[in-house]
Amino acid sequence: RMAIPAFSPAWADALRQAVNTDAGYRDAAARWTNPVALVVEPGAGVADGAAVQVDLAAGTCHGAESITPEQVTATFVLSAGLENWKKILDGDADPIAAVARGDVRLTRGSLSTLMLNSRGAKALLACARQIPTVWPG
Repeated sequence: RMAIPAFSPAWADALRQAVNTDAGYRDAAARWTNPVALVVEPGAGVADGAAVQVDLAAGTCHGAESITPEQVTATFVLSAGLENWKKILDGDADPIAAVARGDVRLTRGSLSTLMLNSRGAKALLACARQIPTVWPG
């Protein structure tokens, strides 16, 4: 499979497809009904930052779009630098541990709600891991 640039429109579409064909996600996130944005903070390789916003409800993804960080409207926003996203999406870091350490910041939404739904959050990022991703830089 061709590698897809991280957080691009094609990557957002691949994430939607991965979520919608993943039985593990459907089971883990059956109670989750909030849109989530994954935001890359501006830095090396992504001067203006980047974001992918996913419209999630009851174990399915109704849509995913690649937008600027300023366009994010999701009720839950996870924000990190490119290097930390790369570690998580390459499988080298646990996403929940990364939030606990502050490597990934919950900049919008309830931390307790996220922690109660950590299985769904992990399953979402496991879907993202299935995408052959090419990183800037």
